[in-house]
Amino acid sequence: MSASPDDDYDKLSPEEREIRDKADRQREAEEQAGMAVILVPTFIYLNYLKALPYSWTQALQDVDIVVPVPKGTRGRDLLVVIAKMKLSVGLKGKDPIMAGDLCHEIKVEDSTWTLG
Repeated sequence: MSASPDDDYDKLSPEEREIRDKADRQREAEEQAGMAVILVPTFIYLNYLKALPYSWTQALQDVDIVVPVPKGTRGRDLLVVIAKMKLSVGLKGKDPIMAGDLCHEIKVEDSTWTLG
């Protein structure tokens, strides 16, 4: 079994952690601005897209995702799926605004969504 990136992080010096944190913040900003890194089993390449149709922030234990929906949208108009290893948000009868597999299991019972 190989070490996870989190295990490696604990071994970094404060200066190395700062450099890694800065690179992570830059990667997140690029993803949200429209430059995404696409991981494929055999290779990695950059895919330049329009800006993502959602934004997200992450703390140690929490992730907040904001998905814009048309004005006047009601909760019953949405299809939100929160599963241990999947997340999907969209309008009923349309393609999801965002959908995908998660890299780690989440606690579904601790997960919520709101329409605001």
